[in-house]
Amino acid sequence: MDGSGFILILVLLIAGIFALGIWNSGRAKREHETVVTLSPARARQIVEDSFGKMLWADVSGPGHINKRRRTINDTGATISVVIEPLKDGKTHVTAWMSAWKTQYGMVTSGGWPLAKKVIAKLDQTQA
Repeated sequence: MDGSGFILILVLLIAGIFALGIWNSGRAKREHETVVTLSPARARQIVEDSFGKMLWADVSGPGHINKRRRTINDTGATISVVIEPLKDGKTHVTAWMSAWKTQYGMVTSGGWPLAKKVIAKLDQTQA
């Protein structure tokens, strides 16, 4: 392989990593929601239990529950959860990453997948 082939592969690799980072950032910013037959109090308990006490700290934010991932360099994502009772006795729960750090336009905060995992745990609990 000559020098120009190596440079081309290197450029394609860097472009691929950057594209993957942009795609992953889009996934991180999604809002996840569900409607469950659980009471708001039970849903709140399940959500609270989903966060490890050592890895997640309570913070202020736009949700009823707001937790920031503890990291050494203070780059952890904040996950916010809103729990709303519905008229039919069900509960609507929304979870999303409400605060994060970026670098080169890409999310660098750790812990953002927990928003989706909280919703999945609620769905599994009621099944």
